[in-house]
Amino acid sequence: MAPESNLQSSTLLSAQTVGGYLISRGVFDTAAEIEARELGGGVSNVVLAARQREARVVVKQALERLRVPDEWLAGKERAVTEGEALRVVGQISAGSVPEVRDIDHEACVLTISEAPAGWKNWKEQLLSGSADPRVAARLGELLGTWHSVTFEDRDLARAFASSQAFDELRIDPYYRTVARRRPELSAAIDRLVQRMQATRLCLVHGDYSPKNVLVGDGLWVIDFEVAHYGDPAFDLAFMLSHLLLKSLHVPQASSDLELCVEEFWGAYERSARSPLPDARYVLGHVGCLMVARVDGKSPVEYLPESEREVARRIGSEILLEPGNIGEALALVRDPAGGTR
Repeated sequence: MAPESNLQSSTLLSAQTVGGYLISRGVFDTAAEIEARELGGGVSNVVLAARQREARVVVKQALERLRVPDEWLAGKERAVTEGEALRVVGQISAGSVPEVRDIDHEACVLTISEAPAGWKNWKEQLLSGSADPRVAARLGELLGTWHSVTFEDRDLARAFASSQAFDELRIDPYYRTVARRRPELSAAIDRLVQRMQATRLCLVHGDYSPKNVLVGDGLWVIDFEVAHYGDPAFDLAFMLSHLLLKSLHVPQASSDLELCVEEFWGAYERSARSPLPDARYVLGHVGCLMVARVDGKSPVEYLPESEREVARRIGSEILLEPGNIGEALALVRDPAGGTR
């Protein structure tokens, strides 16, 4: 039986209090030799690293109001969803995600194993100009496998039936916000949203992006907090949109980033045994998401204004006239080349 939580749902953990919390949950045994520090939790979580002797864990506590200028609220239960999704994919692809150490259903806190020392965040590597296509290929392989194994699984469809967190953290801030701010794109965006909401085919990560990939002597995918049973096209499009944006920002690595796009897409196609999402439909999402990272509630922090305008233009063109992945790469390769 899981221990009862001693944490009030409104109380946020800190480096000073997380040790006692982990003792109460049975993760650590005594107050001796506990070290804790705050990690960068992004906009949506309190994230803390704690260790006791050889035990090293990360504790994630979901925030109800996200740290962005616009009001952005989301249910804290997504921490529980993340833990359950990690357990599912960990059984499918052992070693591809961190081990779940504890799920606190009452306080909505998740405790997982910390990545080995020296592992790097893939987003940081990409922004520094180091783009390894082998990582992209492995990510495509994993995603294709997860989508295929969970395809039309009735038990998982029931277990991950709620798409509330996905709506609050993806559809509203990325799609609906852009549709309001860019009315000339609203009809195309509405069509994507309607189709996506009507598609329930497999377990979807919902935040499959370079920032949620840790690379070392192996590879972990993390941050499953918006996991749900839904449309596989979103995961594909989300990763592709990030790779294309980084290709705009890091031109010295554009050839390797282009190869990352091709390797990711190709590995997914080889690994997915279920029907593949329509490429034009996926690219429509890619275009919308590129615009959303400029005009949505959560713009990427690394693009200067000149690159934001290019991302806005290219994303709009891909959204309104999705072709194939080669055409999308050509637009990013020659951003001054005008429309197709």
